[in-house]
Amino acid sequence: MKKIQRVEIMFEFLRVLLGIIIAFALCLVIIVLMSEKGGAMDAIKNFAIGPFMSKRRFGQVMSRYIPYMLTGCGMCFIYACGRFNLIGEGIINIAPILPLFIMFKTPLMTSLPKVVNLFIIVALCAAVGGAIAMVPAIGRERLGANEMVTSIIMQFMLWHLSMWLLKGNLADRSQSFLTSPPFPDNMRFARYWGDTNFHEGIWVAIAGVIVACILFYRTRIGAKIRLCGSNLSFAEYSGINARKSMYMGQLLGGIFAGVAAAVDCFGLYNSYYYQGLTNLGMDGLIVAVMARKHPIFVPLTAFVLAYIRIAAAVLNANTNIPIELVTILQAVIVLFVAAEHFLHGPKERIIFKLSREAEAEKKEAAQHA
Repeated sequence: MKKIQRVEIMFEFLRVLLGIIIAFALCLVIIVLMSEKGGAMDAIKNFAIGPFMSKRRFGQVMSRYIPYMLTGCGMCFIYACGRFNLIGEGIINIAPILPLFIMFKTPLMTSLPKVVNLFIIVALCAAVGGAIAMVPAIGRERLGANEMVTSIIMQFMLWHLSMWLLKGNLADRSQSFLTSPPFPDNMRFARYWGDTNFHEGIWVAIAGVIVACILFYRTRIGAKIRLCGSNLSFAEYSGINARKSMYMGQLLGGIFAGVAAAVDCFGLYNSYYYQGLTNLGMDGLIVAVMARKHPIFVPLTAFVLAYIRIAAAVLNANTNIPIELVTILQAVIVLFVAAEHFLHGPKERIIFKLSREAEAEKKEAAQHA
């Protein structure tokens, strides 16, 4: 059984890796075809290594990579439990508002050490994210309301609610646009490499991936969530409280989205800058699909998505090739990774061979006994 599980994990990884390689190769071909005469090599260079050619560009990659890891892990739990709760997009906008009220309307965090303040900010955002994620979950499990429809509607509601709260209570009137006052230095994640977008939130993201992997693979909660998502009837027949597991999967997804909101808002920006939906929640879904709803693959797929987004921007800035090229690339990646029959045949043959060998070993052991 362990051999078969290792084979399945290996093929899941190969599916992700080959999907990325094929999509990348296809994208290079498209770049060559779209490039002006004599400019193909420069275009390929800008796309392939452009994001690594300066600290500023690599910092932009990392600034996207950090929240992608967290929202990707959160969507893995939601995706694995068989629900499509897309509330993460709205959580990114609304979750930082509560810490902002405490930051600017009370003296509670003024004299506290930076580590304590950051812990409070992350914990509050996580709590808000988990609570909000339960609204579509309860609507589905208790009232039969489609959680995808509910969560999409709530995304826009939460965005407008966050703007209303910011405008009426937290706005910095000295600025020409809607934003909060600047964050104090002891209430935000510091940036690395001078003024690049790479910040201390990377450590929160790494810790989040580790926690997600432990919960997903090494706990009963993770096993129940995965079983409910793969075969709900069998899970209920086995005595698992399926409704509770569905709640837990979506609660964890909301918590991770809240943490992503904390590290993005208080790490990437100097004040609350969100003026619309950020797409971080929807990008988390893409990361989870590319990772085949396995948190262990999220660091790879999150980096790939962050890299191709910045690579497309660099390419667009230096050539006449449109930034929409990234949409083609991510569509091809998702196509190959999500396709159930991609590499299905070789995997089944290897599993069948291992099963026959295990059966032969059992017969031989029985004969000797």
